[in-house]
Amino acid sequence: MKRATAKQQQQVGESGTDPQEEPDEIEAQVPRSERHSVKVRLGGKEYRLRSDASEEAMQQVADYVEGAMQRIRERTDTVDSQDVALLASLNLAREVLYLREQAEAGGGGSGTRLRALIEQVEAELPAAKT
Repeated sequence: MKRATAKQQQQVGESGTDPQEEPDEIEAQVPRSERHSVKVRLGGKEYRLRSDASEEAMQQVADYVEGAMQRIRERTDTVDSQDVALLASLNLAREVLYLREQAEAGGGGSGTRLRALIEQVEAELPAAKT
């Protein structure tokens, strides 16, 4: 099975890729013993993610990201997959930061649950490589 390099992991959905190729594998930051493979499709390309989350949960995350990318495509008429992915990730990061601020300002109750959900989503995402 083909393994994605750090550069390929950053270039999710790069234009010109063949969706029929074997999926790239991206590993979440959890111990190997707790992870399993989950296939998702983003930007017309299939990826194999290693995660301890259920397949349904990972598909829900992938669908959310795909929706964000589709909104960027529609609003900007951008066709370059890397540009769409970058703009979508910036919008999603803005959303996460806003929700964090709201959770911290709220103190407890639903803010605590929201904070826990944000941490769960972040645990499922691969660490950003700079």
